[in-house]
Amino acid sequence: MNIVEAMERRHAVRDFSDRPIDDDTLRALNEAVDAANADGGLDVQLVQDDTDAFGGCPTHYGRFKNVRYCIALIGSDDEDPVQLDRKVGYYGERLALTATQLGMGSSWVVLHETHDHDGRWRLGEGERMPAALALGYGNRPGRAHRSKPLEELGAVENGDLSGAPDWFLSGLRAVALAPSALGKQPVRFTLLEDGKTVLAQPLEGVQADICLGIARYHFEVGSGHTDIVVR
Repeated sequence: MNIVEAMERRHAVRDFSDRPIDDDTLRALNEAVDAANADGGLDVQLVQDDTDAFGGCPTHYGRFKNVRYCIALIGSDDEDPVQLDRKVGYYGERLALTATQLGMGSSWVVLHETHDHDGRWRLGEGERMPAALALGYGNRPGRAHRSKPLEELGAVENGDLSGAPDWFLSGLRAVALAPSALGKQPVRFTLLEDGKTVLAQPLEGVQADICLGIARYHFEVGSGHTDIVVR
């Protein structure tokens, strides 16, 4: 499947089977992780464990069963913490959609007490783990989430969506498919008056900057447009 089809098919999975991920698929995942680290300047790590890939860390919300694989989304917190959250959202969603293309289920998760993790991942000095991705083969398919109408996700400066170009509307439709904390989608994309620059902003909400990073990746893929200003 292509990346847009992966966006349409990806739904959160939190109950996983015992089926192992085969070597070829693990190799493809590791290559995707390496690319995310190279492109984003991150320290993302693929975790495999026979009992609990979360290492006993409690989840911020959501119940998970039998998580034997996860992707620990880690980066340096020496920069602005907001920027790390946005990068983790952007590159984490790229990895989640890669997992979908490889035939797996996944779910975003925020973990507490990530320094007490039984050695499942490494946190270097100055590093933080804003989120993770649970991975594997689900016992049941995930459900589609509710999405905001396009009018709440996007706007046109000094105009309305009826006059927006097709590429901008395609981007918003992709944003509507983006996962977000508690399904609130606390983001907004505005096409500025020049007709080509897009302003992306987080709104009030839980993990809003992670959500913005996720939504930005969806917008770029859906629209084919990368001239985006983030505030």
